Amino acid sequence: MSPDREHPRDPPSLSELRATRRCLVCGGVGTVWTESRARQLLRCSVCRFAWVPQGVGRTSTGESIYESTEPIFFTDIQSDYYRDEATIDAARAKLEWVSRFVAAGGALLDVGANLGHFIQQAQTHYNAIGIEPSAAVVAWGREHLDVCLEQGSIEADNPAYRRRFDAVTMFDVIEHLPDPRAALQRCRRYLANGGHLFITTPDAAAPVARLLGSHWYYVDLLEHISLFTTANLTRLLRECGFRVIARRTFGRRYRLSYIERRLRGLARDSLLLRAAHAATVPLRLAGEARIALNLGDVAGIVAALDETHG
Repeated sequence: MSPDREHPRDPPSLSELRATRRCLVCGGVGTVWTESRARQLLRCSVCRFAWVPQGVGRTSTGESIYESTEPIFFTDIQSDYYRDEATIDAARAKLEWVSRFVAAGGALLDVGANLGHFIQQAQTHYNAIGIEPSAAVVAWGREHLDVCLEQGSIEADNPAYRRRFDAVTMFDVIEHLPDPRAALQRCRRYLANGGHLFITTPDAAAPVARLLGSHWYYVDLLEHISLFTTANLTRLLRECGFRVIARRTFGRRYRLSYIERRLRGLARDSLLLRAAHAATVPLRLAGEARIALNLGDVAGIVAALDETHG
């Protein structure tokens, strides 16, 4: 018997994968997809998972942009997304989705709960709590929304959460994580028998994503450091002890002024987006008007525990 068979090697660590530019989903080789300001987005040549090796953006003090005393959610430029009334509509839509699979009265953990709008809706049906890395965001959610928020991250283990929840939700979170495999494994440990995991995240295989390529609006080298397709995310979920039981796409309502501003910022390097922005310039006059959009590039996945997983 060979030495490797007698002493199987541990899977490579995240730091080893980064150092060798290897994909954390399948181990394939990552090549540069796009880069900006000394930050790169690599994409696996095998499974098409994409990641930013430098991790999430950090402030001048070394804190992540989500943990600082002035997190990105509080900036004026983001207020018409994170604190817009359409956020409440989106939370209600996600609650309706969760309620199809999880009976009322159960325990629910919302990972990366942001300001707590989903928890505010979910606590009418579930014993719901949320975790969020920023103390400032947690304080805001408790004061303004009267929700059960705890300062914490899925990147750190919490023994008190193990086998506690009937549902774990990660809405627009996994793309911000440097080690999504470890996060999914932790979610599995937090779920009780029969529990369900709910994920929403940009889908890099969607037609509009393929059309726009590296100019896709979800390509953000400061925030979106792990970009999946539904295929490679399904593979990773399976390897982490889940089985996918349902898929869908999600949209939401946006302020027309937000759409114009986002296109203006994206239009510099893309002729297609430049033309789209020119067509939306009159939206500046629309003020608070909103429009519902679903371009099919935000995937929603429901996964159940695979009890046969070792």
